[in-house]
Amino acid sequence: MFGASPLLDQTVQHIARHEGEDDRGNDAWIEADPVDVERCSVQPLDSVEYLTSASNQIVSRWQFFGPPDMGLSGTDLIAVDGARYEVDGKPGIVRSLAPFLAHTSAILKEYTG
Repeated sequence: MFGASPLLDQTVQHIARHEGEDDRGNDAWIEADPVDVERCSVQPLDSVEYLTSASNQIVSRWQFFGPPDMGLSGTDLIAVDGARYEVDGKPGIVRSLAPFLAHTSAILKEYTG
């Protein structure tokens, strides 16, 4: 029953990641195949611009809401609307006596520049 809200209208791709080795034996993130997850919402929070003599980078933070059983972890990625976001920190499962209120909550980061 989760997601009976007009705000939870996005379908995202959940990309599970784990540490491993690439084909040359270097440490690397190994990405699983993307899995579509319906009834999600990605909302903007804030952004910071870092200006140095060597680079210009913007870090944007986003609030993520999804189903409570999606299995999101702190190393995973979320892809939606042509952008890929890194999960920042440990996602939480918000529990409720009303099943339609239970959900996964996480902060996402997007790096540009």
